[in-house]
Amino acid sequence: MKTGFSSFILQDNCYLWHWFKNNLTMEIIYKENFKTNEWAGGITREVCILPAEGSSLQDRNFELRVSSAVINTTESTFSDFTGFTRLILCLEGRITLCVEGQTVDLSNDNLFEFDGAAKVSSVNTPGAVDLNVIYKRGTRVRARVAHGEHLFTDVERMLVFAIGSQTTLNGTSLRQHDAAWVSGDVRISGHVLCVEM
Repeated sequence: MKTGFSSFILQDNCYLWHWFKNNLTMEIIYKENFKTNEWAGGITREVCILPAEGSSLQDRNFELRVSSAVINTTESTFSDFTGFTRLILCLEGRITLCVEGQTVDLSNDNLFEFDGAAKVSSVNTPGAVDLNVIYKRGTRVRARVAHGEHLFTDVERMLVFAIGSQTTLNGTSLRQHDAAWVSGDVRISGHVLCVEM
């Protein structure tokens, strides 16, 4: 069992905080180190993409991608991701989707799932922020929003994204909208998105 050891490492040009404690391995990814790209309607911050080496959004050669977009325009049209499944929630502001004629008001409590090939548009307040999970069809992914306290044991690898402002992982604080890769035994307290592959 590894206890009480921590270090900074540089991976993919982002500093991660490595923490080993009580059978928990944790890598904190700070929001200021998310890869950021501009698009016509605002900016997108990439939390993670897998495989980490050689994957890109443009080439559609990834298995899983988690990102957060700041939407500066009040209306937008979603890109075609045929062959992928998409999950989305609203972090800030108000976002309403129109998916193949179905209107859906997003919240930060529930993930809305839709086919990446669907025709999707959105109406939102200026500066609204969403959180997106997209994965290749056939990839085994489990994503869920959790509140309160939860104990996960023998986790192989899970991404935890802090939706709320008071999140702890085995007592270690995670700032709002920061993320962490965890494995081992982890007790999560707060309002979070958990993504397992």
